[in-house]
Amino acid sequence: MKKTKKQITLFLVLTFVLSWAFMLGVIIPAVFKSVANPDDTALKVASMALMAVVMSFPTIGVVLTRLITRDWTDLKLHLHLKGNATPYLLGWFGPLVLTIVGTALYFALFPGQFTTATFLQQPWGVLLVLVAPLLNAVNCFGEEWGWRGFLYPKIREGRSFTRAAILVGLIWGIWHAPIIAVGHNYGKIVGTDPWWMVALAIAAMCLFCVVLSLLFSYITEKADSVWPAVLAHGCVNGCAGLGILFLTAPDVANTFVGPTPVGIVGAIPFIIAAIWITLRKKNSVL
Repeated sequence: MKKTKKQITLFLVLTFVLSWAFMLGVIIPAVFKSVANPDDTALKVASMALMAVVMSFPTIGVVLTRLITRDWTDLKLHLHLKGNATPYLLGWFGPLVLTIVGTALYFALFPGQFTTATFLQQPWGVLLVLVAPLLNAVNCFGEEWGWRGFLYPKIREGRSFTRAAILVGLIWGIWHAPIIAVGHNYGKIVGTDPWWMVALAIAAMCLFCVVLSLLFSYITEKADSVWPAVLAHGCVNGCAGLGILFLTAPDVANTFVGPTPVGIVGAIPFIIAAIWITLRKKNSVL
């Protein structure tokens, strides 16, 4: 247990220091430059590319921690495909189904914001989400080997599934704080929007990460492998913007509400699924 605590502490220090240094020193200046030059497409693309790069830092944290502590056990890298069709299918398609349900719920509540005009101009976008888990696998592995492949199993020692998954989710959400503060997901920018709206965006991201952590940790533990979580993360990233294709205007929706899963209405199916898994795990049914 003493060694485990040392590994957890070392991983968190390395991951947060390296990640936040990159976010604060590279990503945030690039985002502010992009905001100041809204017509510069190259700057927007560069900012998005940098967001993808920072996803690799949790894996860098894992590698450095394992090198320093000389521990290469329980890597969670085996596929374990035999007998584990369920966690893989849940990882590949589960977030897509939940996103579709959340999107439908959002537009049922706000029908005036619904249109098919944008979707009909680019219907191929829906087809892409079906292969999003694979398209996003490399970037998402960068995060998932850190959060679900290393941190969750270590924190799980001596703790219940729910407590471990929630704690990892909170840490994961806080890790996002610098980029959330400059508009990622919620469009609230520090120095431009009221401080409490930026704080609310960070809190909302932490809540969403807790929900996802319960889902991702479950399929990771069930398969004893990080790969179902990698697929699930890739699916979430790939289909999160699906509802935006049906908005009458990109800025007509309140991002704290929906239609994307990071909004409270869009997240309702994810929350229900997380609660269901939590209750089932508590009763040792799954």
